[in-house]
Amino acid sequence: MIESPRHALLVLPARRATVSGARHFTETLLRQWCLGEDDTCAAVLVVDELAANAAEHGHHHMALRLSLDRDLLHITVRDHGGGVRPHSDGDPDEHGRGLRIVGALATRTEIRRDATGWRVAVELPVTCPGTRTART
Repeated sequence: MIESPRHALLVLPARRATVSGARHFTETLLRQWCLGEDDTCAAVLVVDELAANAAEHGHHHMALRLSLDRDLLHITVRDHGGGVRPHSDGDPDEHGRGLRIVGALATRTEIRRDATGWRVAVELPVTCPGTRTART
């Protein structure tokens, strides 16, 4: 049996207050897709970090795309932030830790900037979901 990939898209204002909505959306959707608790928790952690970065640096809105294809969950967050991300001269333990955690969980992470903003794509390995029919 070949199962087609599952996709979802959520667009939110690029504001700190909307990060919890991105987390809740991800958790609810992945439970509907029958992902296990560990996989869901890892994905929610990744979405939290990427959405928080997009909310901090984005100008208008951020877009969260989730796609499940067999044993990989693709997470992409896009924002319309400008220019180079600011770097702090402060304590390195206070900045960048979240992206290091994302990198440790992911099999692949790609960060790109184009004319409209930033795009961060992450691939997370997941256990194949159950055979229960998912609602999307």
